[in-house]
Amino acid sequence: MQNTVPTQVKPSGGIVAQRVAEQQPPAAAWKSMTLGAIATAPVNELLQTLGVRIIEVPQGELAAEGLVGWFVGRVGSAEIQIERTLPQADREPVVRDLLARITPSQQSYGKRAPSAPRLRPATVGGNPIHIECPAWCTSDHVEGFLVDVFHTGEPVDLVAPTLDGPPQPLLHARLHADTFGTDVPRQAPHIVVDDESQLFAMTPAQALEFADDLVAFAAQVRALAEQAGR
Repeated sequence: MQNTVPTQVKPSGGIVAQRVAEQQPPAAAWKSMTLGAIATAPVNELLQTLGVRIIEVPQGELAAEGLVGWFVGRVGSAEIQIERTLPQADREPVVRDLLARITPSQQSYGKRAPSAPRLRPATVGGNPIHIECPAWCTSDHVEGFLVDVFHTGEPVDLVAPTLDGPPQPLLHARLHADTFGTDVPRQAPHIVVDDESQLFAMTPAQALEFADDLVAFAAQVRALAEQAGR
């Protein structure tokens, strides 16, 4: 068998074998992995690191259940099922989403096919029309001009308790899309975070990084609370 370990040669002419870097066990790698890394790292690298394999199933097998992907297993021993005819451009986001859900505990999860946009009534300049609207949108679509029509979802809220009163709202986040607007980056669905004084618009990848930062911040707050309680 051919030796593929890199070598160096001593001044005397002898060969010194180089130590091969040991790969982290999947469970250890998972602990240090962030949502941002799952969104940006090469998919093949993620699969190898987390111990996940891709299984291609016949066309229509998952679609018959309304799914685009299926996951079963845990970190170090899991598989993702994808229909073999699913285009590569559609496959990667599905795989990344399923990888983001993996944990050391055995589980299964089916990723549902995205809902087709629905036609909903809108009123623009007093005139009734119909527009395509994503399933998550809760806007009533009553605007003066079409360029002002937007899609927005239900907010998720973060409130902070206080020593001398009821909890106070701290942050709000929601899906948003200015589909008919002139600002191209904001036409696609994105995440808006606001503190009731300023808005922060984020791409999905940026929102994942922000979520990782919130998790790290929460860990620091927990450590402070434990320190104060001693």
